[in-house]
Amino acid sequence: MKTDILIIGSGLAGMATALYLAELRPELQIVIVSKAKKDESNTKYAQGGIAGVVETKIDSFEQHIEDTMKAGHYLSNREIVELVVKSAPDGIKDLERWGVNFDYEKEGTYELGLEGGHSKHRILHHKDSTGKEIYDKLNKQVQQNASIQLINNCTALELNKNQQNQIEGALFLDLESNQFFNISAPRTILASGGIGRIFGHTSNPEVATADGLAMAIRAGAELSNMHFVQFHPTLFYKASKEKSFLISEALRGFGAYLVNQDAKRFMQNYDERAELSPRDIVCGAIFKELEHRNESNVFLDCRHLNPTDTKNKFPFIAKKCEEEGLNINKDLIPVVPAAHYHCGGIAVNQYGQSNLENLYAIGEIAETGLHGKNRLASNSLLEAVVFAKKAALKIIKEIQVIESKKHSEIEFIELSTKVHSNIKAEEYLAALQSEMQKLITVSRDKSSLCQIQNQIVSLQENFENNFPITTSSLKLMEISNMLLVAEKIVNSAINDV
Repeated sequence: MKTDILIIGSGLAGMATALYLAELRPELQIVIVSKAKKDESNTKYAQGGIAGVVETKIDSFEQHIEDTMKAGHYLSNREIVELVVKSAPDGIKDLERWGVNFDYEKEGTYELGLEGGHSKHRILHHKDSTGKEIYDKLNKQVQQNASIQLINNCTALELNKNQQNQIEGALFLDLESNQFFNISAPRTILASGGIGRIFGHTSNPEVATADGLAMAIRAGAELSNMHFVQFHPTLFYKASKEKSFLISEALRGFGAYLVNQDAKRFMQNYDERAELSPRDIVCGAIFKELEHRNESNVFLDCRHLNPTDTKNKFPFIAKKCEEEGLNINKDLIPVVPAAHYHCGGIAVNQYGQSNLENLYAIGEIAETGLHGKNRLASNSLLEAVVFAKKAALKIIKEIQVIESKKHSEIEFIELSTKVHSNIKAEEYLAALQSEMQKLITVSRDKSSLCQIQNQIVSLQENFENNFPITTSSLKLMEISNMLLVAEKIVNSAINDV
């Protein structure tokens, strides 16, 4: 299959890039390929909102820039931070133009939320389901745009290169028919999201298995700060580690307390900002509390808040807790830190370009320099929409000749494959997640990190011996990708000690 622009991933980054491109050059043919069956992405699970300075009487770009730099331990690229923060009002207008609704006060101004690390109320939100609102409205725009074709339920396997060593599309597997096919394009955009499934506890959906990042590594992409993995302090705790849900830190911004199993607050013992400290500080405090008390989880306490306001502002969280048999106004909510967002990734410039010719990376898969060591809450949706526009503007200047007037049909190809049982492979995944969980709970000294590295390398070697790369099993390909990316994360952590 041939197209003009290939986008791998259907979250905010992928869909916004497609919509900007279609608006700027309607004659371009754009294909988005999504691993999910339908309606699934990390974007959808973003609860808090999108950060932006929209009320200059009470806030300023300079304050948002400083908050971002401080949360990132001053390891962010200030030039990129300024670019993203000052582009926020335009990005928010574009989202509204595509149909996204944010909450308003009665007098017609935005209802701005407060989250950890922000010194001002500047979070635009749609109740506690902002990501779903953005995903649904952009998905509708994509479905209605004649220039964009969305292909679901297909996973990308490898980036293709031409004889000039330029990226020229990718190889895919149709997960329904189990058949392989290529899509060639003069520009390829990786927007395939995060890596959360590498860890034992994560807020990420099932599809966040690092596939895009692994492909880029195999193709020779330059990486940056791979060990910068952000953990969200409050994933609803389930002892079974089965799929869980996130408790937005906006709930702490609304006044909820973190308490230990004696129902006593502890955050003020670690930082004067208490529950509104940046995420890495809150996570570190929880880990120390759990280690000290040899416990599995702490709790969020909303019992002192106005019960009507709490349920009205957080209907999704209230409903999900009810499904677990808890009333958020009467019961303590069990929570645990979980892998949430990868701040490192493919190194890109201010246009989202990687070191590989014709390959762009947008969204969580990219390391733009915005987040530094720790992402400021609600900056990721903003980053995605800003870089989507920057990349689109760059690409339309590069593509002068349109190669395809319309999309060609998919042609399936034959590859030598072997089918293996997934049951034993699951053991490798459990072992990997156990090792990577240590990465965040043990002291990051060189000796401890090298022990984790040795275990992962051993897992990789055993896995490759037992399961050849060429296979039609999705689970095996995902585990292979996660092992590769995990190795890069640990290596990066060792080099930073």
